[in-house]
Amino acid sequence: MIVGKIFYKGEFIEAGIEVEDGRIKKIGKLVEGKRVKGVILPAGIDVHVHLRDFAEKRKETIETGTLSALHGGVCLVVDQPNTKPPVDNVKTYFQRMEKAKKSAYVDYSLNLALTNSNHEKLGDIIRKISEKYFIPAVGEIFIQHDSEDLQIDYETLRKVYGRFEGVVFTVHAEDPAYVAKGTPNFVFRRREAEVLAVEKLVEIGNFHFCHISTRDSAKEIMNSNSTYEVTPHHMLLSVNDYGRLGKLVNVNPPLREKEDVDWLLRNFHRVDVLASDHAPHTLEDKELGAPGFPGVETMYPLFVNMASKGYISFKSLVERVASNPARIFGFKGYGEIKTGNFANFAVFDLKNVKEVKGEELHSKCGWTPFEGFEAIFPEKVYLRGEEVLESCLKAGNILKNRA
Repeated sequence: MIVGKIFYKGEFIEAGIEVEDGRIKKIGKLVEGKRVKGVILPAGIDVHVHLRDFAEKRKETIETGTLSALHGGVCLVVDQPNTKPPVDNVKTYFQRMEKAKKSAYVDYSLNLALTNSNHEKLGDIIRKISEKYFIPAVGEIFIQHDSEDLQIDYETLRKVYGRFEGVVFTVHAEDPAYVAKGTPNFVFRRREAEVLAVEKLVEIGNFHFCHISTRDSAKEIMNSNSTYEVTPHHMLLSVNDYGRLGKLVNVNPPLREKEDVDWLLRNFHRVDVLASDHAPHTLEDKELGAPGFPGVETMYPLFVNMASKGYISFKSLVERVASNPARIFGFKGYGEIKTGNFANFAVFDLKNVKEVKGEELHSKCGWTPFEGFEAIFPEKVYLRGEEVLESCLKAGNILKNRA
């Protein structure tokens, strides 16, 4: 089907990929097909996105968010359930999945919320949803949140965790005692909030920690059986960007000092997962202090550029953006270019370096904290062996039904 420089079993090889019924049938030097320019990498998996929709569709929808993912070389997104209303019951879960079937450009998966309203009946909810859909995880669970129903205390989480074996729980680890509102939000004692919460949580059980942003909490998790993700903004931005970002600066957890940022990037090979925490808000919302950055479209391209320059290895990148997410969350058939897996890959021309421009991105919110950064966006994206990015562009971005 296609021939080129393929990332295969941890290294680049010159070979072709044969596809049958949406899966990779054969990889080898004798496989013939259309030669593509650039490197062929596994399409990314973003396990942490907030696609809004429902009552917040003015900020983002499943359609616009997954379109943005496609243009960033991502084949699968995991949406978080703290929507309005939250996805904490069977009816709302089914409603959102049906919406995704009609409008998603890439494969779509959805976590289930843990709330104070549903935790006693969580088992029944999981059983009913699992009859129809695969639930990647329960979470992100908020140790701190503005909503009393979404804020889960440590003891409640301990009781819930003890009832479920084999369920992945993802946690937003910030202790409420150290969280205060304001702009810029990094001036408050939010670093202590993360470190203290992680220390308490690793004593309760094995979790997947969302958007870890400090070296102390990362080290604590690495000494446990838990896993963790880090976002591009916590490795590429710091409090020093406040002068540039101004009122756009707020994000949860907040941007950190350069010492934490530099340590996380230097230790990228020790991170489990790279995830965007795509949290789009309108510019008007950001002016009022809303926390969150869009990032599903820029995540992979920013780090492909860094790998091409030798700051990180392609092996480390592919593991953290594809194979590790597939393994940790149980996405069978994803994560690697190998025989039997879905034919999901992205082609990047390493010579085609571009400046990131918010106006050219596809998220509904229309801005990015990475304005002016260098990135390498995919030239082609294949889902189930079908080249969809080019088709999408030719059709004027009306490609549908890729869920």
